[in-house]
Amino acid sequence: FGKHMGEISRRWNDRKRMKAPRNIKVFSPWLAKFQGEEQTRKIEVPGQYGGWNKPLPEYHVKISSFDSSILLLKSIRLSKRIIIHADDGKEYKFLVKGGEDLRLDQRVEQLFRIMNDVLGADAACRRRGLALKTYEVIPMTTRVGIIEWVDDAEPLKNFLESTMTQEEIRNAAGKSGEGLGGLYKVWLSKLAKVKLETMDTNDAYKKMFRTASRSAVVKKFQELQSMVPSCLMKRAFVQMSSSPEAFLTLRSHFVKSHACLSICQYILGIGDRHLSNFMISKRTGQMIGIDFGHAFGSATQFLPMPELMPMRLTKQITDVLLPLKENGQLRNAMICTLRALSREPDILLNTADVFVKEPSLDWRQFARKEAEKQKGSTKLPKTMCAKRWLGRN
Repeated sequence: FGKHMGEISRRWNDRKRMKAPRNIKVFSPWLAKFQGEEQTRKIEVPGQYGGWNKPLPEYHVKISSFDSSILLLKSIRLSKRIIIHADDGKEYKFLVKGGEDLRLDQRVEQLFRIMNDVLGADAACRRRGLALKTYEVIPMTTRVGIIEWVDDAEPLKNFLESTMTQEEIRNAAGKSGEGLGGLYKVWLSKLAKVKLETMDTNDAYKKMFRTASRSAVVKKFQELQSMVPSCLMKRAFVQMSSSPEAFLTLRSHFVKSHACLSICQYILGIGDRHLSNFMISKRTGQMIGIDFGHAFGSATQFLPMPELMPMRLTKQITDVLLPLKENGQLRNAMICTLRALSREPDILLNTADVFVKEPSLDWRQFARKEAEKQKGSTKLPKTMCAKRWLGRN
């Protein structure tokens, strides 16, 4: 079964420059012809082994067939969504993802479930309904795996952009149509005194870091931030609501889930938290974290441009929380979450010990590259110092 999941990923990489096929037969004829009743050995629907209780395979749901249609996602990894028809009459959706070692994502989800147990045992957290939305991650090989599909959810970036008017889109693109990222690169090239066409963003960032003052960076950030309305998230929740009470309920679900997720991700040192690595449930308003390629502080310690922000708290979020902003429900939920997890440190430390004893393939490759770079050299890693940046005036 794992071999055929890998075949789906590999064949799409061979065809990615062609017109995107939508039929599973193009990727794997074996999966297209698969019929569960004809198999002597039944194949279970993935994700039924939680690890908390003794497994009972005789009661597990088995695969009957695979749906002929495939959904191709526009992402870096070119992931594919497949649909499994099971013998209980239900459909189970999974995302086939290649090119990454999903063992890290699997272990982070396991830690999230343990955190949920800790939060559920705390009276204050249980009363507020503080818990993380988790999903199954099943690595097939060190480079291919499948992830449980979360229905009625979309990336935070799409969630915000869907509410923008044409005029707001034009304003965000700027006069020259470069967009916020393009305008930032123009400013970066001027400070670094390099040509925009040949600029290496990492090198330019380091030069800017040595010359720009904190006030100049803050001024430019506020200038770019003002080009996008700060009410997009609030507007999206209003459009989802059928009444004022429904809006307050959605906002409450969002605030509590974001507070809980922010604290848990901060404890685990999870980085790379851009808008496409958050999902919003369009049914409940809950925030869901995905793609944990940078965890345990790697985004701060090893990236050429280190991530210094511990969590996401932008104007889009604080405007949803008006009039109290972050000093109301968000603050209280964060305090309760951090207090509950601080009382049970041994549970998390013992579980995280697995990461040290069995590092993922990506970690091993990174360690090998770092060793080759520093071989025969006594120089410090080329990572910017957070203390120096935060201390500039």
